[in-house]
Amino acid sequence: MATTEIGKELRRIRINEDERLLDMAEKLEVSSAFISAVETGRKSPPARFEDLVIRVYRLAGEAANRVKQAADRSRKAFTLEGDTELQRDTFGLMARRMNTLSEEELNQIFSILKKGEGHDD
Repeated sequence: MATTEIGKELRRIRINEDERLLDMAEKLEVSSAFISAVETGRKSPPARFEDLVIRVYRLAGEAANRVKQAADRSRKAFTLEGDTELQRDTFGLMARRMNTLSEEELNQIFSILKKGEGHDD
């Protein structure tokens, strides 16, 4: 089975830390089988998993961004919870339209969202 992007980042961290998969599992308080399943795509990284990895390994800057992007690219589905009617309307419309947007439209949305990244954590 192919290694996911998050799997490659987790392995990079283990190599840099001179750790085994079991060592990482213990640090993250998950099973080694779970990490293996995430690395190979048998399991999708759960919500906020990348935040746990970043916090436990004290990653910052580019290393933290690589882990976030790898986790997003390794997920097949996302769950969005809106507190307001406008948020829910926006999420619903986005979900219905996502597969019909052009590359240019997706880039525009991505740029808008990227500007505010890190302000809601």
